[in-house]
Amino acid sequence: MYKAVIILVILMVIFPLATSAQETSYNLETESISKRVDKILNGPITKEGLKKMPYKVWFNTNYKTYIVDTKTLKNIKRRKLKDLKILAFMGTWCHDSNREIPRLIRVCEELGIADQLELYALDVDKTSVAGRESGFNIRKTPTIIFMLEGKEIARILEEPKVSFEQDLEKILK
Repeated sequence: MYKAVIILVILMVIFPLATSAQETSYNLETESISKRVDKILNGPITKEGLKKMPYKVWFNTNYKTYIVDTKTLKNIKRRKLKDLKILAFMGTWCHDSNREIPRLIRVCEELGIADQLELYALDVDKTSVAGRESGFNIRKTPTIIFMLEGKEIARILEEPKVSFEQDLEKILK
């Protein structure tokens, strides 16, 4: 009995420490350097983080109302997508990011490649606490970079030319 109590106490102390350390690497909310924006997400982020206040106001609306072009997705699904990696650099303060990133997430989920999408939130000066944007020459948000075998094959700046589905189909030809 004594051993069980000791183990339980140890688990109660260690578990919260272990889980809180994991959470700090994603969805880090920081003060913005902009006078127009109070708090922003900065660094690696997740869909779950975007579904929380105040971001959920724009995220949920744009995610739920986007109508996916399933016909074009059928053509894309025929291609090998397992080596495709997508890096999306966005600003939670940016109206283009607010509109386009939820749509991109929907398309990636429909294609079954949501785990191949990496999201990074930037400050208004296009930098993040993680520094993942270094070397990618990010000047606009969102900047969505498509990579195969570690090499950039295309990027979308601010918004797709037609739609994510049609632009991705053209990129993968």
